[in-house]
Amino acid sequence: MNDEYTPTYAVDDYEQITEGQATILFPRNNEVFYNPVQQFNRDMSIAAIKTWRDITAEAKLARYNRSTNPAKSKPSPKFTILEALAASGLRSVRYAKEIENIDYILTNDLLADAVESIRRNAHFNGISQQLVRANQGDAISVMYAQRDKKRFSVVDLDPYGTAAPFIDGALHAVENGGLICVTCTDLAILASNNHPETCFAKYGGNPLKAEFCHELALRLVVHSIQQAANRQRRYIEPLMSCSIDFYVRIFVRVHDRPLMVKTVASQTGAVYHCRHCGSFATQPFGAIVPGKGENSKFRIASAPTADRLCANCGSTQDIGGPCWIGPLHNADFVQRMYDAVSKTDKTVYGTQPRMQGMLKVILEELQDVPFHYNLATLSSAVRTACPPLIKINSALLNAGYRVSGVHTRTGSIKTDAPMHVVWDAIRAHVKEIGRSPHIVEGSPEDRILSAEITTDISFALHDDAEPESRRIKLVRFQMNPEKFWGPKARHTEAPKAKQDSTKRKQQTQSTQAIAAADDALTVAEGVEAVDLDAKKKPKTE
Repeated sequence: MNDEYTPTYAVDDYEQITEGQATILFPRNNEVFYNPVQQFNRDMSIAAIKTWRDITAEAKLARYNRSTNPAKSKPSPKFTILEALAASGLRSVRYAKEIENIDYILTNDLLADAVESIRRNAHFNGISQQLVRANQGDAISVMYAQRDKKRFSVVDLDPYGTAAPFIDGALHAVENGGLICVTCTDLAILASNNHPETCFAKYGGNPLKAEFCHELALRLVVHSIQQAANRQRRYIEPLMSCSIDFYVRIFVRVHDRPLMVKTVASQTGAVYHCRHCGSFATQPFGAIVPGKGENSKFRIASAPTADRLCANCGSTQDIGGPCWIGPLHNADFVQRMYDAVSKTDKTVYGTQPRMQGMLKVILEELQDVPFHYNLATLSSAVRTACPPLIKINSALLNAGYRVSGVHTRTGSIKTDAPMHVVWDAIRAHVKEIGRSPHIVEGSPEDRILSAEITTDISFALHDDAEPESRRIKLVRFQMNPEKFWGPKARHTEAPKAKQDSTKRKQQTQSTQAIAAADDALTVAEGVEAVDLDAKKKPKTE
């Protein structure tokens, strides 16, 4: 930890920005990165860390109460946080002021001006240097240095772009049962097929340009974290995985449980996706079968689950992954977080309505079903008008299947119904309103609609067809928060260098102007001026 000192600054030189209980001094020349749209990220992180803290404290206390060892001391509720890439220090300042029972926060950044900003903002908010400990260092080196020391309870990674280079270090820096919070803003890589080679290099899997591309982005990041953990004989449990605006934010709990590592193959797999109709099928890489007694055996999964061509329309299929196909959320964790946020005073979280909406939709998602369909895409594939979501939900529910929405995309359906049942519902809808006259015989649209309906489809309104989040009118899908919103420019120390460069340019221009004036004066006095740029010698009289 750095020696304590009191930072000196003039408040009038800075713009004051208040978020939550923190007010930071933001340099007018933008020397440190700040993005107001990320307030939702910070609000969700504070609520998630509080929920993790409460669950962890209860578990420790329960183990203590069950213990018969009289020498065992009562566990302390205190915990530590590492913010590896802190920038202005706003996140750490908010954590320090809004989360109870923090022992200390190591607030790290590589740049000297960012570290100075951290100290300045902590001091301005009345936070001791023992609670928020500013540190200048390479994030990866700082995290790896914790391997032989007391590890942190929480590690927060909020980089510009990908978190891939920092994941392994974070797993070395976090304690057993600890929490890792990960942000990745490179959705241009994770949620499209523009650069599959880059995505594979960073996350170990291929993305897809599909209706569920944002859910796949979450699963690719979780897969990357899981694989890094497994190499250390550790297992990560996704507590909550959120697709937000232009980034993903994932919260995972780390366990030292080598036995759980054996289950990862059965929760990892690939996904086949039809380019035309949006049909998909998952292919797990492993299987778990019953063994002797309560033991289990681990097997290689049977393959393939899909053909090269789509079974519904005959079009070519793409393959995405490997990715995580297990649960993305822990329902108990999300429920506790939702309850806590709902009971909290509205002045605590500036984005509380959106928090409640996202948490509720996540709670409604089917946790054991990977990926989803988009109703507009399915309708477009057969050239028909898109039916109301509640109509298709009712058809699937009436057929005996489960169905839910998703937080990653509006107008989408997550269901455990087989693909042919979903298409039966669409076929029944088309039969009801009439087939498009523009469909050519033998086309992919014709192949889908010509198939026989084998499911008893009823569009009678089902009681559960409309999700509760919609009935109680929560903010389910956020509109663009502001004009030109999105990731800001990457922070560097360039502004100061740019200022110096501008000053040197001005000085050079001034020197050249003075020299030009002197030359003009010399010529006026009858003395010939020499052209310094000419390669020839000047002529003489």
